[in-house]
Amino acid sequence: MEVTTMKITKLRLLTLAGGIALGSTLMSFASSAQRSATPVQARPLPLARAERAHPGDDRRPVIGLALGGGGMRGLAHIGVLQALEEAGIEPDLIVGTSAGALVGAIYASGKDAQEIARLAQQVEIGSFVDFTLSTQGLMRGDRIADWVDTTVGAQPIDAFPIRFAAVATDLQQGRPMLLDRGDAGEAVRASAAVPGVTLPVPYAQGHLVDGGVASLVPVRAAKALGADVVIAVDIYCRSSEAAGLSAPSVLRQTMHRQSCLIAEPELAEADIRIAPEVIAPGISDRPAQQRAIDAGYEAARKALAEGRQRDIALR
Repeated sequence: MEVTTMKITKLRLLTLAGGIALGSTLMSFASSAQRSATPVQARPLPLARAERAHPGDDRRPVIGLALGGGGMRGLAHIGVLQALEEAGIEPDLIVGTSAGALVGAIYASGKDAQEIARLAQQVEIGSFVDFTLSTQGLMRGDRIADWVDTTVGAQPIDAFPIRFAAVATDLQQGRPMLLDRGDAGEAVRASAAVPGVTLPVPYAQGHLVDGGVASLVPVRAAKALGADVVIAVDIYCRSSEAAGLSAPSVLRQTMHRQSCLIAEPELAEADIRIAPEVIAPGISDRPAQQRAIDAGYEAARKALAEGRQRDIALR
């Protein structure tokens, strides 16, 4: 009896010690997860169109590039940028949603398409995953924000050589919000905060989630910032989800159709629409990732040729 009691007491002590150790680990994990950055700055889309980016030259149109969301399909944006550079087209402003915000921020910070392609080959996408113990989501999004800040050389958005804005969605009001000042990593994190997956990002008026909820391809934001001609890159709606009748498959197909139906009126306002058909590559599938880049390049070349036939001024 006495031996049994001692065993139980020892077991309780070991359990208590293990619990304390686990709690300490989790507290350490949580504290290390806190990212010290300037709070994200967001504002509603302007009601009035901004002044021309270069008002002294009325003959030259202000070119706006609207890069849409679509997860890993966002690699196609790199191919689009390659085609634009090849054609000698330099955007005056770039607006991005989710994956488009990530690629757009890096490009607007001064890196060219070749450099971004090299970064894409070097980075391990899985390293962006940072799980958290929260009822608000599965990931914090800190790692992707840190990577963006490092990649852009810690420049704030308002110091970029090319004017840039990310688009996120106000969770409470459901409207698109512009993030065109302050910390680039935080702006991208907010724009790519997939509801239920990544934690919502707090800001002064509430919380921000993925820009694709309200503006999958931010054509109107580009116009609001002063673009005369908007080149819109839709990497999502031509890329259908895999068919099937399983519950996850039906859910993905339904969400895909709903998102694209909502996005279509805004996409229709673009002057040039680039819409590659991209099969979403896996996070470690390098050949598929290159195919996504190639799909963006080919789709952009075709759309730009059609634009020239319609006499759309792009320079």
